[in-house]
Amino acid sequence: MLYKILKKENYTDFVEKLISEYEFIGPKKKDKVFHDFVPIKDLRELDTDYKKTTIAPAKKLLFPPTEELVEYEVGDVIKVKPLVESSEKILFGIDACDINGMNFMDWIFSTEFIDENYFAKRRKLIVIGKDREPSETCFALSMGAEYAKDGFDIFLTELEDRYFLRIATSKGNEITEKFARIQDATDSDFRDYDKFMDDYRSKFKLKINIDNFYDDFEFIYSNEKYWEEASKNCYSCGSCNLVCPTCFCFNVKDDMQLNLKVGNKMREWDSCMIPEYGLVAGGHNFRPTKENRLKQRYRCKLKTFVDKYGKYACVGCGRCIEACLAKINIVEDVNSVKKEVSA
Repeated sequence: MLYKILKKENYTDFVEKLISEYEFIGPKKKDKVFHDFVPIKDLRELDTDYKKTTIAPAKKLLFPPTEELVEYEVGDVIKVKPLVESSEKILFGIDACDINGMNFMDWIFSTEFIDENYFAKRRKLIVIGKDREPSETCFALSMGAEYAKDGFDIFLTELEDRYFLRIATSKGNEITEKFARIQDATDSDFRDYDKFMDDYRSKFKLKINIDNFYDDFEFIYSNEKYWEEASKNCYSCGSCNLVCPTCFCFNVKDDMQLNLKVGNKMREWDSCMIPEYGLVAGGHNFRPTKENRLKQRYRCKLKTFVDKYGKYACVGCGRCIEACLAKINIVEDVNSVKKEVSA
């Protein structure tokens, strides 16, 4: 890791050069509260001061909501052509918990199989992160995801009159040397950065009682009354999954032309919270009730991956709290498990 300083008067020039040289993706304000990561052509479009976490997760650049996997032709010989599309891009202004979400996706798509469609995009994605103010629904600190150790090329932290840069890769070093006027960080810069991080962490107000959840969940698992109450307002709409930076479930569909000779296979996001997700041949449904689906979601996020790999499948971004039409709050539910056990 290299530690550098970029003075604020040189920041605009640095970003403008990146916009002119690369396909540049960054947060753009859509309305009073909503931002989205979209192509940026002009610096005036870029707004890195977003706070609300309802922006679509940046994973969509690597794992699109809808994606062609292969195209095929059926004849005397069946021809199959994999479709792996990628181009070099800069993803700018992503925060630490979303970088940790991408790190989780990196791990998911490489642990038991290598997803070439995902990694073709990941290898060409230059990630430049930036700290942001936590929103009232963000509990990343409780999940240990408020700080990114890796998964980025450059990470910017805004101090009073300068930016403190952590440069994690050779690509990041190449970019800063070519496009930015930087200098080595001094002892004073490190002290100011350390103070910033202390102040930054103190701004996380939402706390989740996750320490004992792994064991406490088993106490509550078969309590039907508890899950009926927790899920009573759930619409089974799947919004929580669709905004989550670590959800990776998908469905694969065939799109065949009318001649029944040419077609393609499409991958699209799926949601474990919708009734059809557990439906199999014969009309049987492994998760027919919303109570069971909510319980499974919490188990998947906070226990299953701890069992298998020692990782939570949640970075505490709070998007699910923001997006839920029924106002179901994962923090309140997890904290209520502790109260139930202690009662």
